[in-house]
Amino acid sequence: MEKHWALIRCTCGGAYGSPRGTKRPCPHCGSTNGYESKLFETPDQLSEAVASSNLPEGIAQEVESKIAIQKAKAETKATMSRGGPEAIRRILQKSTTSEGIITVELLSRELLKEGYEEPTAEQVIGSAEVEGILIRKAPNLWAWLQ
Repeated sequence: MEKHWALIRCTCGGAYGSPRGTKRPCPHCGSTNGYESKLFETPDQLSEAVASSNLPEGIAQEVESKIAIQKAKAETKATMSRGGPEAIRRILQKSTTSEGIITVELLSRELLKEGYEEPTAEQVIGSAEVEGILIRKAPNLWAWLQ
């Protein structure tokens, strides 16, 4: 696919987008002395590049860091959803205290940390009880059988 969209860097330090090969004035200072610094296939890609290019350095790093974290969480979630029961068992193990106890609160926290909205902690504990993995020790406490 051809790259028809250009990220223009102006001498004032600003960045803006333009169709490739056209001379447009900088929206920051009005100069036409900018240069094409990068080419893109779609206007959406160009828009993201312009937005990130005009962010102050510290903020740009913070935004990139947060985006990377969100991508990693999404990848982890996708991997775990493919992992099925093994992933849920791993989360159950991470939710277990050093005394071998699991609570709904601990499991809920771990499921959310791992990016799971479904199944809920109650559903996981219920299934684990039925499968003979957990046994209820008290109203809100479960322990491993295996």
